[in-house]
Amino acid sequence: MNLTTARLESSPKKPTIHADYVIDLAKKLANGKRPGVFATVDEYGAPHLRWMATVSLHDWPLLFTIASPESRKIQHIGQQPCVSWMFSNEEMNVIINIRGKARIITDGLEMQRVWELLEDTSKAYFLNSATDEPGFAVIETEIEDIDATMPKYDIRFHAHSADLECVSKENCE
Repeated sequence: MNLTTARLESSPKKPTIHADYVIDLAKKLANGKRPGVFATVDEYGAPHLRWMATVSLHDWPLLFTIASPESRKIQHIGQQPCVSWMFSNEEMNVIINIRGKARIITDGLEMQRVWELLEDTSKAYFLNSATDEPGFAVIETEIEDIDATMPKYDIRFHAHSADLECVSKENCE
């Protein structure tokens, strides 16, 4: 069976068909245990991608990560907040693409709260050379939509912002 649903329609009150499935996959694959690819856009409109291994989805539909405060990704977000994330399962037969708007969190208490949400900071190698406190910046991505792809079976599902709000509020019937 070839099921290609690039974008399923939904009303603001009723979730898209399969949205729960897409959101569940995103939560499983972006759970902080596996790295993802994070994409930003520079001042010339050129995309920049890098592996990010320290993420948290504990405050769904927000995704948090940390970075060096001097990194180019921090500069990019300051100029253009549109970002993308890509995660896959180990077999790479399920791929999740997350798009949203990013912002840099500067409040010390919020930064500490996010730090405590992170399950694994061992791959935050920039912390080894940090000299100033706190030595990291927090990037918050407000998730706007998610695509789930299973290339082997030519299956694609989509969940957009109305779906994300419904699932997080659990009151959209």
